[in-house]
Amino acid sequence: MKSSLFIASVVTGAILVSACATTQGPAPGTSMQVRLMQTTDLHAYMKGYDYFAQQPTSDYGLAHTAVLIEQARSESANSVLIDNGDVIQGSALGDYVAGEGVSYLTQQTHPVIAALNTLQYDVANLGNHEFNFGLEFLQATLSQADFPFISANTFIAPSAESSGKQDVPFGSAEPLVEPYVILQRDFVASDGRTHQLNIGVIGFVPPQIMNWDAHHLDGKIQVQDMVKAAEHYIPLMREQGADIVVAVPHSGLQNFDHYPQFAEQASLQLAKVAGIDVILFGHQHRVFPGASDYDDLPGVDNDGGYIHGVPAVQPGYWGSHLGLIDLQLRYDQGWQVAGSQVSLREIDERTHAQVDASVANAHSETLQRLNQPVASLQTPLRNHFAMVTPELTVQLINEAQQTHGETLQQQGILPTDLPVLSAAAPFRNGSQGSSDYTSIAAGELTLGNLSDLYVYPNTLQVVRVNGAQLRDWLEMSARAYEQISMQPESNEWLLREDVASYNFDIIRGVTYEIQPHHPARFNADGELIHPRHHRVYNLRYQGLLVSRDDEFLVVTNNYRASGGGNFPHLDGSLTVYQSAEQTRQLVADYLRRQAATNEGVLAPELDIHWHLALPRGARALMQSAGSAAAREEAAQLRDIEHLPDYHDHEFGEGFAVYRVLP
Repeated sequence: MKSSLFIASVVTGAILVSACATTQGPAPGTSMQVRLMQTTDLHAYMKGYDYFAQQPTSDYGLAHTAVLIEQARSESANSVLIDNGDVIQGSALGDYVAGEGVSYLTQQTHPVIAALNTLQYDVANLGNHEFNFGLEFLQATLSQADFPFISANTFIAPSAESSGKQDVPFGSAEPLVEPYVILQRDFVASDGRTHQLNIGVIGFVPPQIMNWDAHHLDGKIQVQDMVKAAEHYIPLMREQGADIVVAVPHSGLQNFDHYPQFAEQASLQLAKVAGIDVILFGHQHRVFPGASDYDDLPGVDNDGGYIHGVPAVQPGYWGSHLGLIDLQLRYDQGWQVAGSQVSLREIDERTHAQVDASVANAHSETLQRLNQPVASLQTPLRNHFAMVTPELTVQLINEAQQTHGETLQQQGILPTDLPVLSAAAPFRNGSQGSSDYTSIAAGELTLGNLSDLYVYPNTLQVVRVNGAQLRDWLEMSARAYEQISMQPESNEWLLREDVASYNFDIIRGVTYEIQPHHPARFNADGELIHPRHHRVYNLRYQGLLVSRDDEFLVVTNNYRASGGGNFPHLDGSLTVYQSAEQTRQLVADYLRRQAATNEGVLAPELDIHWHLALPRGARALMQSAGSAAAREEAAQLRDIEHLPDYHDHEFGEGFAVYRVLP
């Protein structure tokens, strides 16, 4: 984590180049086969274990991926293993360790690092979620790795004023970790001899970490644009002896008419930077090659796995796949890439005993924590239809946040003359498969259930908005819907596939309706595209229409308050309060207090404070889980109808189609 690490790597690289020049190299025409292996977005899923259902799974988990890693290694004499970040946060195990804090790490190795050490990773890149638990925790975690972590566009801010997204000369700030490494490997070539190959590996993280984790990074960290960092460092890597350069951006693919500085998705543009031989990317939780999202992007070969001619791979998420790029190198005054092949391998039920053993204690402790009781739940909590009708899953989060905001008013921390509202979203809504919904049965409610209810380790923040900004907030949420016809000739799909459920905020404390037959007011970047149109109507507080100049305090999370989701006006400038306490803990405390007033039983009543106003003749369809719990919930909702015989739609296993009634 110190600058001396970076300096040492550069000096060592220079010495190696000099030393190699004094020895006889391979003959021209000599070839070498090199295999690059990648994991990405593991999100602390080390075991093949579903912490929500509390049962083993073969759908994900590094313990399954590890079998493929060992197999791929055995097939190649020359291989390198690289991880592309978002590795310490995401699962209940990751949250448990983070909750224990730095003191836990002084006693034992972080289980995620222990697993990666077991598999002898060569290098890892920082992802955006590495910053979720603060810099002290991150530094303590990285110090336990037997391999380097890299990030070429993340720096220690020389001053509070120089923190944030900055376009400044390189060298003016100290790298947070090594920007790149040059791995020196003795690999076997076609002549039967061992030759040194210098593999340069450079990493990148989305600059949006300064928004998403501002409460940890503001005043401390400086970030640069990913493409600019590549253009600066890659020539240096070549000068210092890198035979091949592997770029590892924790960043996906997105086409821009004009590339915006500090873009979140920059891998398409990085492929055009001279000197990059390979791209191992991530962040978007997709597979490449193969995911249909990438079919029509310019310069992208979604069958072969090439971006502007550069071999590239993205192996899904949570260890679902292993990414492989096999390079054919040829020596001609240096090693050069003569050919390549990109492939993905999907995991199966096989598991790696050593990886399982490396996390066994932490896994057991995690389960003990998850099974601590909170209350007795009188009614099930489900969110299969939370994007089209009010549900208790989001309501309870909002109640907890709103109550905490009112407590802060009573303590004199927040202004007492403004109404307190709360914004929350349905986190689990099918994006990771048909089982990716919140479904908590009536009975004992545990801390593990709360991880199901509130997935992310967000912290609480409060923003001050006026009535116009409040309506824009809801308008941005209403982007989640396709524009529905007034008089449709056929069935229409209601929900947009490109809007994540965690970007559909439901605001409690006001009443409103959403009319999706109007055009969406904003685009995905929060830019006003239809200024004459609205989808949010009849927005009222205590029965009175909200005016443009009315003012409110809205309790939300750090992601939204600091710009996550590109919501208009929410860029951190409206924040009036920040808490270091996780929202999930505030929800747990609130539910305990509520149950304590009712002999330990939690019996929430649904508050219908918003509704979807479809045209009378609408034929709107949506996809949700096809489970018995989802079908039972649909039967209890007057505006949802299960269509068991509907087959005119391609969707994954376990899903079903429902009609949303006007």
